[in-house]
Amino acid sequence: MNRARGCFITILSIIILVAFSLLCISLMDSKSGNGDGSILNRLFFSKNLLFLGLDEREDSNEFEGRTDTIMVFHIARWGSKDTLISIPRDTRVELEGRGWNKINAAYVYGGTGMVRQEIYELCGISIDSTMVINFNGFKKIIDMLGGVKIVVSEPLHDPLSGADFEPGEYLMNGEQALSFARCRSTSGADLDRMNRQQYLLNELIKQKMNFSIILKIPRLIHVLNNYTLTDFTFWDFCSAGFVLLFSNKDINRVTIPTRAANIDGISYLLADSEEVRQFLNDYIK
Repeated sequence: MNRARGCFITILSIIILVAFSLLCISLMDSKSGNGDGSILNRLFFSKNLLFLGLDEREDSNEFEGRTDTIMVFHIARWGSKDTLISIPRDTRVELEGRGWNKINAAYVYGGTGMVRQEIYELCGISIDSTMVINFNGFKKIIDMLGGVKIVVSEPLHDPLSGADFEPGEYLMNGEQALSFARCRSTSGADLDRMNRQQYLLNELIKQKMNFSIILKIPRLIHVLNNYTLTDFTFWDFCSAGFVLLFSNKDINRVTIPTRAANIDGISYLLADSEEVRQFLNDYIK
C-alpha cells in the first residue's frame, strides 16, 4: 500500500512539475511577443477538435467514404463545461463546386478542409484540429483501453450494425461498442444513434481518463498513428488530456437543431445557420 501510494505521489509530482515548467515557458513566450502561439494558450484556452467517423468497410483501412459521424469536441476555457456537439450527417448544405448535398459528402469531395469549412459556415465554429477514424481504429482504441461499461436502456436488435442487446449493463469490447454506436433500429433512428455515440464517448472519458491511462499512452499513440488520420499536435493531446484528467468530466452533449424535409425525392435535415449559432451560444465558451 505504501509503495503504491509512493508511486502515485511521484507521478503526481512529475505532472505538477511539468505543468509548472510549461507555465513558466509560456510566460516567457508571451514576454517575447509570441503570445498567440504560446504554450499557455495551447493548454488553457478554448479549443475545437473535430472527430469524423467514416462509413467504411470493416476490413478496410483506406480512410475513404462518407462521414458517418461528425462530432465537435469543444474544450471550454478553464472553469466552463466542455461540450460534445453532433452534426447530423443528413444536414443539407451547399458544397463548393458540388451544389446542394448532405454534409456527410463533404469529406468525399473536399476532404477534411471542406468539412471544416461547412461547419464554420453552418455553426460559426472554427476547427483547430481534426481526427478521422474508421471502424478498425474505433475498435482498436476501445479494446486497448480495456472496453467500456455501457448501460443499454432499450432493446437494440439490428442486423445491419450487428447490435444485439437487451436492456442492462455491459462491459463492451470494440466490436460490441461499434455495433452499439452504429445501431439505427430504434424509433429515433439517426438521432438516437447520435445520442448513443455521445453517451459512449462521454463514458469513455469518465471511465478511462484517470492516472492509470498514463501507462497506456505508448500503446494509445501507436493505435492513433496506425488507425487514424489526424493533424493533432502534441499540444492538442496535452491540452485535451490535461483538461479531462483534472475536470469533473461533466460534459454537455448537444445536437444542432434541424427539421426533416424531402427535396427532389431525397430526405434531408434542414438547419438554419442563424438558429444554429444562437443555439450554440450557450455552449461555446
